[in-house]
Amino acid sequence: MPRHNSSQKMTKDERRLSILRTASSLISNYGFWGLTIRDVAEAEHITEAGVLYHFGSKEKLLSEVVKYNDLLVSSDIAKQLNIDEPLNEIAVIGTKYPVGIRDLTIATAKVNAKRTEFVRLYTLLQAESLNEHHPAHEFFLNRERRVLHEYTMACERDGAEDPAETARQVLAAMDGLQFRWLHDIDGMDFVEEWRKILELILPSR
Repeated sequence: MPRHNSSQKMTKDERRLSILRTASSLISNYGFWGLTIRDVAEAEHITEAGVLYHFGSKEKLLSEVVKYNDLLVSSDIAKQLNIDEPLNEIAVIGTKYPVGIRDLTIATAKVNAKRTEFVRLYTLLQAESLNEHHPAHEFFLNRERRVLHEYTMACERDGAEDPAETARQVLAAMDGLQFRWLHDIDGMDFVEEWRKILELILPSR
């Protein structure tokens, strides 16, 4: 994780973004429960009050971390597919989804394969947030619903017999493969393994 020169001058927006990136890295290693504002402050070479000035509390910092990373990755996936806007912003009921589940998840695998820290961050937080008192509990419940909705529309586009069921299977398989991959990043070709699993769930015609 990068450490910042204490003499480095940043604008308010630059500092805020730097804190988000630092907190993302720390949470991906220690989880939310293992994070302290002091950890973030020390890595940023500012005071704890300086961190709280930008985010107010540890819980609000977490909220901004997950929103920031979610938008970042959604935008990267859209770029991978040559789509102009983040997919989570066009997944509206009644709107035809612009891509099928095969292309969508292969693009997701390609993006995630280059963003190990993001995958680790979300894997840790998803597990932690099973506790209903976790500050990200509602975020991950809503995210699950949103992703399943997107995947269902993508499955419809690819002609799945039961789009909702196929979407659940695809998401479960992706989550499971990511967990295995985090244990063997150098030994597994994540994208190729995903192609094989996808073919089992939704064979090419």
